[in-house]
Amino acid sequence: MAAETYPTSLLACVPFYIEDCLARGQSDATANSKTAMLQMFGHWSEQQGISEVTQVDLALLESYRKYLHRYRKRLDSAPLELSTQRMRLMAVTGLLKRLHYYGIVLSDDYSKFPLPKVHRKIPKQIPDEDEIDPILHQTLTKGRMGLRDRAILEVYYATAIRRAELAVLDIRDVDFKHKLVTVRKGKGGQDRRVPIAQRALDWVEKYLNELRGRLATMASGEALFLGETGKRIQKSKLTALVGGYIRRSGIGKSGSCHALRHATATHMLRHGADIRYVQEMLGHQCIESTQIYTHVTVTDLQGVYGRTHPAAQESGRRKTLRRARVTRKIVPRGD
Repeated sequence: MAAETYPTSLLACVPFYIEDCLARGQSDATANSKTAMLQMFGHWSEQQGISEVTQVDLALLESYRKYLHRYRKRLDSAPLELSTQRMRLMAVTGLLKRLHYYGIVLSDDYSKFPLPKVHRKIPKQIPDEDEIDPILHQTLTKGRMGLRDRAILEVYYATAIRRAELAVLDIRDVDFKHKLVTVRKGKGGQDRRVPIAQRALDWVEKYLNELRGRLATMASGEALFLGETGKRIQKSKLTALVGGYIRRSGIGKSGSCHALRHATATHMLRHGADIRYVQEMLGHQCIESTQIYTHVTVTDLQGVYGRTHPAAQESGRRKTLRRARVTRKIVPRGD
């Protein structure tokens, strides 16, 4: 049996690597993202006179890092986010690591390449609990499609699933009896089941009974949420839909699908949910990813500080004493 022949050109190694990723269980979305990033690197490398994968060294990786740092987007001339730069560099080092495994790349210098450090940002513009209903009520202004949109918003807030996960939900994924939603091939290609509130189920059932059948066509399949053409709703449509309702709600905050995901995690943690259960619900593989959702607002912090810090309690007692002294001064003496 002849030995397998491996590719050697950088661009030819990309489909070889992507096939390997899919064979190891990575999702189509992850594979597509890696393909785009690696092809970008391959074409850039060719412009530098590098076409063979064995020519990729630390100096080339460093040049690519500087290129990404200088890069400006075509639409608004904005720089790439540091997290985006890191992700594109990780795609390249991931390729080299796997090619080293197959013996296509002999050097492991890629392992010495330092990736940019990305500091986690505290989420902003997260709707408070009393701001959720104003967002939901905006769907009343959208006629018959408002029923579908209300069901979508309710599912988002009840389950905290991702935009891509909601878009691919099928009718069979909603278990009305056990109050569960099955997320199939979530981020990282993992399936999971998450609880869903009865209120959200009621709106989904109402949508299924009163609207979905009127939207459905031969192209609908088993898709849960349909667009006006009868096809499965697209991720981009969900972004515009949710963002529009948040803006029109009058709460003075912006955001879209991820804002409701943040809100669900934050509200659950405020009410005492264990972070490990929130991690499972969000579909995070490591606890560090969940911790970004455990931010506390300044108001939360001030409240806890006032109740628990001795100095703050002492300050409160002094204010009480001052008020008492003032009261004693203004109380008239009896005749």
